[in-house]
Amino acid sequence: MSKAIRAGLTLLLLSAPALASGPVNMVSTDVVVPSAGRGPGAAGSFWVTDLWVRCKDRTEVTLEFHALDAPSGSPTATATLPMTQPVVYLADVMKNTFGLDTGFGNIRVHSSRPLSATIRVYSTGGGGSYGFASMGMPGSMSMGSPGMMGNDDSRRHYMQGLLPQPQARVNVLIANTSATPIQGTCDVLDADGAVPATGPASFRFSIQAYSGHQFGNVLAGVHSRFGDDAGLQLRIALDAGNGGTMMTLASVVDNETNDSYVIMGSMMDDDAGMMGH
Repeated sequence: MSKAIRAGLTLLLLSAPALASGPVNMVSTDVVVPSAGRGPGAAGSFWVTDLWVRCKDRTEVTLEFHALDAPSGSPTATATLPMTQPVVYLADVMKNTFGLDTGFGNIRVHSSRPLSATIRVYSTGGGGSYGFASMGMPGSMSMGSPGMMGNDDSRRHYMQGLLPQPQARVNVLIANTSATPIQGTCDVLDADGAVPATGPASFRFSIQAYSGHQFGNVLAGVHSRFGDDAGLQLRIALDAGNGGTMMTLASVVDNETNDSYVIMGSMMDDDAGMMGH
């Protein structure tokens, strides 16, 4: 490699954004798995949660359940999981592991060694079951506030792919993936990002550490200016300068069958990009 090329590469690295100094660490010893629960739901459903934990080092793992809208960052229930094998499956984790007959919230999974976790939330009926799965999110991969992300207030979570009433109902969950309380706003926007035909639809949230909040049926009564309510979208943002992080998802539930699918909040199409300006 010539001296000129080496000099150019050195200058490029020195002038690159701080995030480019190394790859994002996708391995974590502390993850939050959102939307766990056990209890009755709409249309006669009864929801149960199964949990998978993977820790190839087979160390001890701590599980914490943080109920939705918890008054503090203290866990509602805790459990210790000895990893006797790299992957451990916990059926009906709310009842069998935490000892809770009912409860909805987030499961925090942490250990001294790298790990991952996934839940399946489902209800039985009609000879089968229906529901969805969700993965755990390390705080290092979660969404921060504008002040944390280079003072760029365009960094927010967006969600598309929503089906409106009467076909489906859309529930939105914001999970706090950090030890710091968070505050922010969830807005329903039209397909062009402006206010819908029916006017502003905005929801404020304030969430304690590792807890979460759910907004139910957020598209009820909201209509698009474009004649197709399936173009409505969500924008979720933390208040500027908030020191915590969040994970967001929406469940779109069929009003006839209760079948559902999950949409994760995304900022991948934001003008600011993942690397900042």
